[in-house]
Parts: sequence; C-alpha cells; structure tokens
Amino acid sequence: MQKAIIDNTIEQAKLFGILKYLADGVLTHAPFSLSPYTISSTALQEMTSLTAPFSELMIAVSQDWDFLKYYLDPIAETDLFLRMLLDFSLKEVRQQRQLLIQRNDFFIVKNQFEADILENTTSSSDSCSSVLRQVELNTVSASFPFLITQLSQLHNSLYEQGLFPQTVANNPLTAVVDAFAQAIRGYAAADAVLLMVIQAAETNLFDQLGLEHLLWKEHKIKTIRKTLPEIYSAGSLREGHLIIDGKTAAVTYYRAGYTPDDYRTPEALKGRQLLEASSTIQVPDLAMQLAGMKKIQQVLTHPEILSEFVSPEVSKRLLKTFAKMHSLDENIKTPAGEMQVSEWVSMNPEKYVLKPQREGGGNNYFESEIPVILQKIRQDEQDAYILMEKIEAEIHSATLVVNGHAETLSCVSEVGRYGICFAENGKLKSNEDIGYLVRTKSENVNEGGVCTGFACLNSLAVQ
Repeated sequence: MQKAIIDNTIEQAKLFGILKYLADGVLTHAPFSLSPYTISSTALQEMTSLTAPFSELMIAVSQDWDFLKYYLDPIAETDLFLRMLLDFSLKEVRQQRQLLIQRNDFFIVKNQFEADILENTTSSSDSCSSVLRQVELNTVSASFPFLITQLSQLHNSLYEQGLFPQTVANNPLTAVVDAFAQAIRGYAAADAVLLMVIQAAETNLFDQLGLEHLLWKEHKIKTIRKTLPEIYSAGSLREGHLIIDGKTAAVTYYRAGYTPDDYRTPEALKGRQLLEASSTIQVPDLAMQLAGMKKIQQVLTHPEILSEFVSPEVSKRLLKTFAKMHSLDENIKTPAGEMQVSEWVSMNPEKYVLKPQREGGGNNYFESEIPVILQKIRQDEQDAYILMEKIEAEIHSATLVVNGHAETLSCVSEVGRYGICFAENGKLKSNEDIGYLVRTKSENVNEGGVCTGFACLNSLAVQ
C-alpha cells in the first residue's frame, strides 16, 4: 500500500475515533492492521458456536461458591489480592440477576487444520481435535467493543474504495449497549444510570466513551464514570440501592478492579465494599470475576471436573480447544520419565507460559523468565501459579500501523469472540455471540495488549 494511502488511512482512523493516549498523555491512533487475518470458514463457525457453551459454563461455575472457594482459598493463603476478593463475599449482597459480558480468546494452531482433515478421514467427529486453542476467557473488563466496531467500519470503507479485502461484518458495540439498557430498565428505577468503574490513568478512554455515547444516543441512559475511591466518596446506600451523584446505579460495569493496583488506598477498598453491599447489577459480579481466575481455567481442563457443570456433549466440544495446563506441584510423564512439572518446564521453558492469578497484559512469564521465577516461588506459593502449554499459533504476514508508522511483519493473531448472557439465579434467559476482536502482533511478541503497545486491532477475512 502506498505511503500516501497509509497516511490518509491513519487520519481516517482518527476520524473514526480509533484513538488512545500514550503514557505521556499524547493522543494518537490506536495500533491497527492494514492486513486482515484470513481464516477458514470452518474455524470461524466453530469459534462462533463455542461462545454460548462457554458462557453457560461460566454462569454455572459462578453459581457454585463452594467450588470456587475450594480451589481459590489455598491460593489466598499467600495471594493477598485474591484474599481481598474472597473477603468481599462476607458482606456481599448476592444478586438474583446476572449479566455476563465475556470475551473468549483463541489462537488457531499452526498446521493443525491440515492435520485435522487427515484425521477426519479415519476418526469420528467426537474424536477429532480442534483447529482452536483457548488462551483465556475474560469475565471482567472485556474491552474494545467500540474500537473494534469502528475499525470494522474503517476496513469496510477501504474495501468499498478497492483498497482492502472484504472482511467479516463486526459490531459488538451495539449488542453490549443494548444489553446494558435492558438490564438498567429491568432494574426499574426512575433515575437509573450505568456506573462505569474506571482506572485513574486510563489510556483506553475512547473505547469507554464510545460505549457511553451510544448508550445515551440510543437509549437516553446516562453513564457515571468513577474510580473506586471516587465511588466511596460520592456513593451511599439507600434501601439497598447504590446512589452515586444523586442517581441510582442500576448496573455497575467494571473496566477496573481486576488488578491490585486498583486497590492501593483504603478508599478504593471501601469503594468496592460499597458496591458489594448494594443491589447494583455488577458486570461481572464477584463470583463471575473469580470464575475467570487462571486456577479455575486450569482445573476445568480436567474432564471429570468440567462434566460437573456442562452436558457430556458440550464437555467434548470445549475440551477439544483446551491447551494443556498444570499446577506446579503436579507430576507428569515426560520423555525423560515421570517428574514434577516444574522440573520439566525448567528444562523446556520455551514450551510453556507461567501465569499468576492476574488479569490484564504484562503479568505472564515466558521462556528464560520461567526458570528464574520458578526458583523464587516458595512451596506455599505454588498454588498461585499455573503452567500452560505455549500455543504454536499459525504465522501470517501483516502490515501493522503503530504511532503513525507502518511495517510489514511475520505475525500471529489472537481472536476473541464476545458473548452476552442474561441469567436469573444461574438459570439462562438469553445467551448469544455478538462479534469478535482480533489482535495481531509480531510473532516474537508474547503479550497481547493493544493499549499497552503489544498488539494491533484487526478484522477477519474468510478464505
């Protein structure tokens, strides 16, 4: 693509609101790709069809408090952040209504599609592996519904000008906004608003403002943006309702609260306690946030545990997408014989990712970092980490645009499917897939955050 066209596209991206702040406060475009990620129609269909079953699983897990405590309490012995989250339950007002807005992230496995075609010639569909490997399921702060919707519009505009391939239509924003409006109206308060919990130094501001704008434009529902300390200072309880700036917070949407950095002050802690003590519909509620922990993801890869929450048919479908995951004290069979998994991984760190119980980019450990961290972890801290087999994603070429500069690189792409699920006391009322997020990055970059500078927003094309 010619430089003049690239420069013009960058300006169009700004016009579409595809924006972010740099750490020094400078406003620029969010990183994006000028090459769509092309996948097979089979992979797209499978990925889309898995959204509802995974949402069903998360709703079921979140309703089993004994299950969550059984696996998370031991970690909380040494993980003070998790201890804090679990302690919120002591004064929590359990909600009858649940609204889950999740994003399920996958890689398509390198060379796996061809292998599956060969396998299909001799195997039943139940025994065939999947082209997909799940990276994680995000139950809290499933971001980018606005930015990715705007990027889809930009890519479509380029397509209409003959400058870009045709891509898969994508608009998760409208569905997210409509879900908030439905939940807020169902709360039945005359002055009801959406309360958005934010971080003080928010670099992904425009993704949030785009949602806020559409909620007002389409439904005339206001949004109040507050940090956790601000919620404590501005909020109060009135007959169980959370009143903030004189309005009833019918729904509270967490775009913060998933990292220890959000709870550095006593006021932040009290802000979250105020939320838990109220009847506001939390997205996600406390149990749903805990259900998204890495430890829960790891234990659900065991068929006998997964089958406690979903039907045998659904269990088979989900298991096909799971990468191998282990606890640090686990013994596994290796080519060198049976040994503790941490010992094996220390000799083969390039094949694994070490994950603590944290959300957001920049928390995981890779390659040479892993043996160093494993040596530092005390025995009583082992439960706080999980080991995940590193997914060998397929590699493709892409032109990435970052801070006004375009470069063509060998890349990998992570595809997330957004899902919205309404439930009452754990019973599903609606459950649907609403669109996708693609993050494309250089193949030698491990993390996938867009606003942290690791990856670029992208669209899907189907071959």
